[in-house]
Amino acid sequence: MKKINPGAIVFSISLLGSSIQIHAAESDHEQHEAHVHGEAQLMIAVEGDALEIEFHTPAMNIVGFEHRPADEAQIQAVESAIGTLKQPDLVFSIPSTAKCEPVSIEVESPLAEHAEHAEHADHDHEEETHSNFTGHYHFRCAEISHLEKIDIKLFEQFPGTEVIEVQSISKRGQQKIDLTPGQSALEL
Repeated sequence: MKKINPGAIVFSISLLGSSIQIHAAESDHEQHEAHVHGEAQLMIAVEGDALEIEFHTPAMNIVGFEHRPADEAQIQAVESAIGTLKQPDLVFSIPSTAKCEPVSIEVESPLAEHAEHAEHADHDHEEETHSNFTGHYHFRCAEISHLEKIDIKLFEQFPGTEVIEVQSISKRGQQKIDLTPGQSALEL
């Protein structure tokens, strides 16, 4: 079993966290200037035996709307999307030879909270016009050296997603790349 350097993991996670915070600030600024549907962000960090993936996207890309769910069909769309996003094998294809097992998965959207209270929906709140979905995936990989690429299946699951801006930190160093439905593999 490979010994893990806890300091290196904390460093990588800190880098990922800093990247996410910077990106979130940029995204908030961009959303108020120009909300771009079809685009999403993915941050990936690989260190020791840990694989961290953070995903951010406008709700429009996932469920086709950004307001509070107005009817049963929209409530079902939100619940179905969250269910799909909570199954990492449906949204990412990680080589089985890397033997990566999910340790924790968190999926959030303000629409999920609103789905529970849809009968009290008030569609005039400005802060709800740019709702997002966020996913955080933490894996432990027994054979991390076999983690050479990840195929992103989000395009298949959510056709409203046209471009995913990826930032990654791995043995290849740092990289930034745009993935599309025609080019959805990330080399690590």
